[in-house]
Amino acid sequence: MMKKILIPLACLFLLTACGPMGTSSPNPSLPQDASAYAAEPLPDTHAELQQSIWYITHAAGEIDGMTGSNSLEALTQAYEAGCRYIEIDFQFTADGDLACIHDWYRQYTSAVPEDGTALTLEQFQNCRIYDTYTPLWLDSLADFMIAHPDLYIITDIKTDNPKAAVMIAKRYPELTDRFIIQIYNGSEYDAVREAGFDHIIYTLYMLDWNSKTDTKALREYAEGHPLLAYTFSYELCDIDGYVEEMLQTGIPLYVHTVNGDEQQLTYFEMGISGIYTDELK
Repeated sequence: MMKKILIPLACLFLLTACGPMGTSSPNPSLPQDASAYAAEPLPDTHAELQQSIWYITHAAGEIDGMTGSNSLEALTQAYEAGCRYIEIDFQFTADGDLACIHDWYRQYTSAVPEDGTALTLEQFQNCRIYDTYTPLWLDSLADFMIAHPDLYIITDIKTDNPKAAVMIAKRYPELTDRFIIQIYNGSEYDAVREAGFDHIIYTLYMLDWNSKTDTKALREYAEGHPLLAYTFSYELCDIDGYVEEMLQTGIPLYVHTVNGDEQQLTYFEMGISGIYTDELK
């Protein structure tokens, strides 16, 4: 993997303040501002995709001071700001479709019953996220992706991940190269690959502590399972030697969820390749 060249934060601010960076190189040495980033050609290979991801917009990004909405308005705002790698949460509806919502909690919409029962797809379509924003579900998200062919979606499927991946692939096989599927344990990998997805991120947040800190086992797993990246909480970076040992996997490392330029630069300087953030980077 090509090493990314990092420079002090003050220089980063100076470059971005002076306007778009040049787009002649397909592998820029710094994250770009929105206008230049949007002008970059679509990555052609797995390796190019690895080198192009600096920021992943978490749950479609912050909108009006609210995070985690996974809403159409947030997705549109993020895309228009130049974000091209956007994470979306998914939950199954009561009738077996896929809604873009983190959990069936009333905090996301008052349409959810107090006991947290999942809504049907029709009920979800008629609700409002935070009682304000337009909800997304698999079909409306796919429509947005088709209309915006340079957009990648990173999935965060909360329940029955392989089943959901198969549903996405069967319904939208033409989009399997732009859905980046996150898996939560090693046993999910084969089913996701067999469904037709080449770009897979192994996210560690659902593993127990011993498993997510067993860097030897994670290195061995990566040797037999081509991954786009490993993703883990930024808190694991505080463990002595953890990042250094994980870098030996030879694949990019991503952390979540980090806001603020100074904090993000800290992780880039440690060797982290990509950061999940609520900000529109």
